[in-house]
Amino acid sequence: MGKLIAVSGCSNADRTGDVVFVHGLDGNAYTTWHRQGEPDHFWPAWLGEDLPEVGIWSLEYEASSMIWRGQTMPLADRATNILALLEVYDIGRLPLVFITHSLGGLLVKQMLRHAADFGVVEWQLIAAQTRGIVFLSTPHSGSNIACWLKYVGIVLRSSVTIDELEAHEPRLRELNLWYRNNVQVLGVRTQAYCEKRKVYGILVVDETSADPGIPGVTPVPLDDDHLTICKPESKQSLVYARVKKFVWACVGVMR
Repeated sequence: MGKLIAVSGCSNADRTGDVVFVHGLDGNAYTTWHRQGEPDHFWPAWLGEDLPEVGIWSLEYEASSMIWRGQTMPLADRATNILALLEVYDIGRLPLVFITHSLGGLLVKQMLRHAADFGVVEWQLIAAQTRGIVFLSTPHSGSNIACWLKYVGIVLRSSVTIDELEAHEPRLRELNLWYRNNVQVLGVRTQAYCEKRKVYGILVVDETSADPGIPGVTPVPLDDDHLTICKPESKQSLVYARVKKFVWACVGVMR
């Protein structure tokens, strides 16, 4: 079941915009953005401290790699589900930025496509108010994650989500072509980051797949693997400082 968790500033009627963190495969609204063993290390809260004028939210939804680990939905169905959830919370009333990890970036792109195509006014507002998306190791053209999971020996009964994440999966390529061709019309700014370290000997999302292929958007390589790229060490980390500046630009916060 999906839910939207208020982190900071969400009840402020005068806030200038909203930021929604969207986790990826086998993630959740807290642990994806939190370094284990460090209670105060939750960077959505850091962003709330530095941007008190902005509402910070963290999305929770089920996206399990294995059937035995939990539930999942095909990407298209989950996108419709999350659009309906955001509508309940009046997301789309204010300028909006999505910060995404891995599968979360694919989900947001699919949400924007549904919002543009389905004719639901409230969802069209979400698309119209989306000013920026941050992609942290999002596999725009698929990933070798299925091979990685087999490599570490935990594939028992993989979910439909794993099937959809296969490298060079045609529907992912088609979705990314749609995003490339519509991003300027939508008025969405894009940042992308890619991992440079392997997990169990596998680069889960390589540089090519992490590149959305948008003119003027260069994926920034980071000294991280797929699991740590969404957990900046401190407010001085490159990804935190750059994303904070990006949010300022997108939601009109002046400093």
